[in-house]
Amino acid sequence: EAFMQHIGSRTMSYVCGDIVKPLTQSARCSLAEYIGPDVAEWFVSHFWGSPFKEFVDAIVAHAKALAPSSRSMLAGGQSWKAMAYWICTFSNSQWAVDVELGSGDYRR
Repeated sequence: EAFMQHIGSRTMSYVCGDIVKPLTQSARCSLAEYIGPDVAEWFVSHFWGSPFKEFVDAIVAHAKALAPSSRSMLAGGQSWKAMAYWICTFSNSQWAVDVELGSGDYRR
């Protein structure tokens, strides 16, 4: 709760620059690689300019709505908190975005 009160109105740009990058600076990898990745069940695309709390609230609502019918619930009786999402900020290395995403030329 204290964490969300501090960053809730801040954007993903803030989260990336002030949380993700400092945490991963020594390893120069993605946050997911740094803390231990999981197999994603959902891919999330979003706007980095929205308040981070709204983004988190949307993910939580989605997970809670789908948990009873999700593979994670069926496989192990896990709660909505066990659902894994692929979120660019956390899944891509913010130290090598151009390498991970390419140049923008779909032919490469």
